[in-house]
Amino acid sequence: MSVITLTTDFGQDNWFVGTMKGVIKNINPDAEIVDITHGVRPHSITEAAFILANSYGYFPSGTIHTVVVDPGVGSGRHAIVAKGPRFSFVAPDNGVLSYALDREGIEKVVKIQTEKYLLLPISATFHGRDVFAPVSAYLSLGIEPEEFGPPLEKIVRLNPSVPEKMGDREVVGHVVCVDPFGNLITNVTRAYMEELFHLSKARRVRLLIRDWEIHRVCQTYADGKENELIALIGSSGHLEISVNRGRASDVLGMREGGKFILKVL
Repeated sequence: MSVITLTTDFGQDNWFVGTMKGVIKNINPDAEIVDITHGVRPHSITEAAFILANSYGYFPSGTIHTVVVDPGVGSGRHAIVAKGPRFSFVAPDNGVLSYALDREGIEKVVKIQTEKYLLLPISATFHGRDVFAPVSAYLSLGIEPEEFGPPLEKIVRLNPSVPEKMGDREVVGHVVCVDPFGNLITNVTRAYMEELFHLSKARRVRLLIRDWEIHRVCQTYADGKENELIALIGSSGHLEISVNRGRASDVLGMREGGKFILKVL
């Protein structure tokens, strides 16, 4: 049984996701469809890329990961199939696969254009239904990527999100994703912090976020007092700014792209 995952910014209060699943099932009734999320912030390619990178690898080898966060739908941007050593990816060529392919590696990429694998006529506003869903379904039946169109030598890549060094003991970090609990997930990884501490021989940490300060990195959300602003390393391996039983995004008024200063002392 083939597994197809769906990651979109469609939400759940419409027919878009259900229609995509109907297209897939009509082509391959045996396909198992798993929703990663349909709650990506509308048009946020960066958030979708982060979510995919932190979820795709937990699926069985051979899974097809389909991503439809596509502010350029109907424009000249390409629709692509990318194949890695373990997984295949179907998405618009807008950078949404960047972080996953950086981790997974890439063996081949093709531009989707073979009409017999698409739903015609193709809507200019719903490629999830007419392009990405049918291609994912045919991939799950064993159709090789080369059948969908010509190879692409180069695809769109997002620039890596890394902290900005301000010295040996200070960096500017950025929020890369806000989860449903309002936790601000940053581009500072556990490995980055460990290296920063090692190189500077520091012992303590201080985060400066607008008018707030955090002086320790907790192990769990519950380590903080109720409504206390805390920092911790989350399940993604990234530093998170959180509020115990609250929403850091609301307390701080921060979203994706928000900045903070991390100092080691």
